[in-house]
Amino acid sequence: MHHSDLRSHNEHTATVTLHSLVLARWALILLLVAIALAQGLMPDSLGAELTWSREPLDVRPPLAVLMAWLSINVATRFWLASHDTVHPRAVGGQLLLDVAALTSLLALWGGAANPFTSIYFMPIILATQISAGWTLVLLGVSAVSFAMLFVWLPIADRVGQAFAGHVHGDVVALLACSALGAWLVHRITQSASRTRSELARLRDQTIQDQHLAALGTLAAGAAHELGTPLGTVNLLAAELPHMAADEQRSAIDTIKREVARCKDILGRMASPEVRVSALSARDAQPWFLCELQDELDDPEGVKLTVVATAVTRERAGLTTVARASLGQIVRELVANGAEACRRRPGSRGVSLRVDVDREDAIIEVEDDGEGIEPDVAAAVFDPFFTTKPEGQGMGLGLYLARAQLRQLGGHLELVSAPGRGTKVKVRVALRPADPGARSSHENL
Repeated sequence: MHHSDLRSHNEHTATVTLHSLVLARWALILLLVAIALAQGLMPDSLGAELTWSREPLDVRPPLAVLMAWLSINVATRFWLASHDTVHPRAVGGQLLLDVAALTSLLALWGGAANPFTSIYFMPIILATQISAGWTLVLLGVSAVSFAMLFVWLPIADRVGQAFAGHVHGDVVALLACSALGAWLVHRITQSASRTRSELARLRDQTIQDQHLAALGTLAAGAAHELGTPLGTVNLLAAELPHMAADEQRSAIDTIKREVARCKDILGRMASPEVRVSALSARDAQPWFLCELQDELDDPEGVKLTVVATAVTRERAGLTTVARASLGQIVRELVANGAEACRRRPGSRGVSLRVDVDREDAIIEVEDDGEGIEPDVAAAVFDPFFTTKPEGQGMGLGLYLARAQLRQLGGHLELVSAPGRGTKVKVRVALRPADPGARSSHENL
């Protein structure tokens, strides 16, 4: 798994954990408020059954702590509403706040004799979802806090005749903590299951992208290879009526050879040896980005301008990214830009800018064509989506370009506005990771 994927997974887990903590706090605080009110308002009936100290209890200090704890939870809930993701450190800080609030509450409410000391387990359980480090921190802080309760309020001075109430409190605390613990574990397990399903979906999407990228590469390669023999056949067929007999026989032999060549190309496309794994993100020999210009032909009827940069003025931008794949992607983007320019009279044409930003190659293809409406721009990378008339395009060009760029470890951005043209920006590492190594990391 990539570092960025791992970080995203950790933040997702932290977000789910904090949402679960907020919900668990509501139930826990309301239960403790109810018990405190019962002890304070009904000391001779229900309160007597839940009293674990023989000394009279002033419920105001515990209620004040509970209200402060409740305020923290309300603030956390509002904070979560404005944040899509949460850093694990934020959750760890919230759990430390819970330990501090619980320790303050217990110190004012019977000390270690309070059966709700078992609540210390809740922050520790939730910390296991963040990291081993946070689990050890919460375990240590909780243990020290619990030990301090014995120092502040010796248990022998607090229990005595209230042992029956202590037992009743133990039962309530056990049931409450068991229910909350089971619910939290179930919720986090469901979240983990959803995460696994999402990862499986992303793996399936990656495989689909690989297949489609391979299909696009094969189709483009076949079109390029077929272009020469078919052009020869077309030229000779047009000239046959004007040739002498000897020339006709020679031309027919040439046509037969070119047709056989076409059959060989198509046969290789249908060969079972063709595999997606044949696609490589890297070339064995480094090459210069300025050589991309050699991969391009001037689009028919449209001017192609190469914007001068340090990369194009000098032999800079040495890269090992797969030249054939990157060239195919750029050709597709230039062809799309040229098509947009043809539909707008007076267009200045397409510009190509190749540059380097630290360890990345930056390629920008910009046209001053018709531009794209926002709703159309959101769909241009969908498979089989096209704005061309029926029969003039399959709508796979941009989809295959982006899918193939993913295999190179890069990404693509499109900015467009109606009447102002379109700019497409490609960013890819100058030295992409070894595909085999990348796959092994993704499987971790």
